Amino acid sequence: MAIRLSPGDFLRGLIAPLRGYAILRRHPGLARYWVPPIVLTALALTASVLLSVRYHDDVVALVWSAPGTEDWAGKILTGLHVILRSLALLVGIGLGMLVCIALTNVIAAPFNDALSEVVEEIETGVPAPPFSLGRLLKDIGRTVRLELTKLSIYVAVMGPMLVASWVLPGVGQALYLVFGALFTVGYFALDYLDWPASRRGMRFKERLRLLRVRPLMALGFGCGVAVCLFVPLLNLFFMPLAVAGGTRLFLDLVEYQTHEL
Repeated sequence: MAIRLSPGDFLRGLIAPLRGYAILRRHPGLARYWVPPIVLTALALTASVLLSVRYHDDVVALVWSAPGTEDWAGKILTGLHVILRSLALLVGIGLGMLVCIALTNVIAAPFNDALSEVVEEIETGVPAPPFSLGRLLKDIGRTVRLELTKLSIYVAVMGPMLVASWVLPGVGQALYLVFGALFTVGYFALDYLDWPASRRGMRFKERLRLLRVRPLMALGFGCGVAVCLFVPLLNLFFMPLAVAGGTRLFLDLVEYQTHEL
């Protein structure tokens, strides 16, 4: 299979989310798929902040009770205790937000899959299979397992590299920045092309073969998605654009692959 390397492909991949935005704008009814995960994630973030505010004092009390003396030593200890409580609050809020952000894709997985399926139906004119409760439950299970698997792979690769960047100053940090950036771009390119690929039962090698047809297009798409998804809160609103644009790009890649064959 011939591999096409065209500089214009990178730009086309980079602006694929804008094509997704155009699709969502033309079909406002698709909001029923992309609004719920934003609302659910916002509620989860709010709950994590409220829980941190409510229980940070109780957590601190488990390791250090508030000083009860009023002498100079007690005042110093009281000041340190206030600092510890403030740190516990900030750490609690930070950890809660990190967990919510990490699980955003899992929360949104069934909605993203449904959005991708409807976008594919709109773009191809081929109707999706009829709705059934059994199919819905099967799709939810498949998408959640898929997202957890991808998240595990990302952590398994990037985690050791992050540790290496601390243990091996200079070399480890350079490796983390270069290889980590390339892996992240490739990960997101596969991640947001995965919904239609998964519905077709494509194996991992088949997905990689599809990306190799127009590699610069996949690279541009991965770069665009990675940059926007790493901006806190913006990623919630950018995700449906990436899903819709990635679905449209997947259909283009399949068409290119068919022509090459």
